[in-house]
Amino acid sequence: MLLSALASSSAGPYLAGADAAGEQVVLRYLSESARKDAVLSMAVDYTEPGKERLHLEFTWMRKIKQGLASHLLRIETPESEKGKLLLVREKPGGGADYLAYRPGSVLKKKVRITGAREYKFKALTVSVQELIGGELLMYTHEFKGDQTLDGVPCRLVESTLQSRFRNDSGYPRTRIFFRRDTGMPLRWELFGKSGLLEKIISIEEVRKIDGIWTIARARVEDLKKKGRLALTLKVVNYHPDLKDSLFTEEYLRQASR
Repeated sequence: MLLSALASSSAGPYLAGADAAGEQVVLRYLSESARKDAVLSMAVDYTEPGKERLHLEFTWMRKIKQGLASHLLRIETPESEKGKLLLVREKPGGGADYLAYRPGSVLKKKVRITGAREYKFKALTVSVQELIGGELLMYTHEFKGDQTLDGVPCRLVESTLQSRFRNDSGYPRTRIFFRRDTGMPLRWELFGKSGLLEKIISIEEVRKIDGIWTIARARVEDLKKKGRLALTLKVVNYHPDLKDSLFTEEYLRQASR
């Protein structure tokens, strides 16, 4: 979602429905912002009518290798969730592997490969696609023209999920408004399998950190559940020395709280 997207700068030949202009708008954002090695400390606050307010904190490690990204998310807060891990590794042709590690589960700390595309905690159910930003490699991108959103000149890109990934995302179509000045997303609209708009992601603050435009605060509105999720950047370290071994199933199996 939000902060990085899972897309590659080497997306291969354009598919039907894609165009060069749309692909280039997305590529600018990825290459200048989202496709950077980083360790990020994040906070999540979620509210939903009639439900308790939820607060989570997690560490997000991101490594780019040969144009593809690997993501390792580790829950830090609350205590009941601490130590849970999620590994997402892009595949060259699109899509990704998901490996989840849950130290307190009946799985006895085993890695679980299925059912890891969503993170669930009490009333909160959030797709990993939203948390780390879109899995854009699974989509084709079409430039829909210049638009002004909230007084900001933008370029509108409509993205369509490729048919071979129809079971890998709950959002077969999205619309993203990218700022013309910075190339950063300003608003991301997610349409469900019914064709209706289900979620709106608004980028509320961006900062230039170490010369890299970085999303510092974003808000997700769930139109079906009337829930609101706020994602806030606490700390970011760009260009860390992240070992390849961190992004392996072996690491997850050896992890301890």
